[in-house]
Amino acid sequence: MIRRFVRAVIHNATVTHAGSGWPVSLRIDPVLLRSADVRAFEEVEIVNTVTGSRWRSWVEPAAEGSGELRVQSGPDHHVRAGDVVTIVSYGLLHDGQTLGHKAKVLTLDGSNRVVSLSEE
Repeated sequence: MIRRFVRAVIHNATVTHAGSGWPVSLRIDPVLLRSADVRAFEEVEIVNTVTGSRWRSWVEPAAEGSGELRVQSGPDHHVRAGDVVTIVSYGLLHDGQTLGHKAKVLTLDGSNRVVSLSEE
């Protein structure tokens, strides 16, 4: 059996730039991508902790060391600069792989710098 697990979570990410329209995408500082082990063009779920809105998108790298979190969301997902979001990456694991599975959990400060990194 294949099961879907959380692979990485980025908590308290502050949106630095926001727009609406297409294409829907999420640009993140590569420092954060490496810390969470999230790859460019990987699918993620974004949860806006301010509005409760959630949607899926893909990740694109922003400028290295910029602290940027640029969200281009569709018309149904309202997001503004300054909103705090949680970004979740999922992975598919066979039953034998789940025993040792640990998700990477990043917590950020208001400037999108890593405050803590753990594996849970």
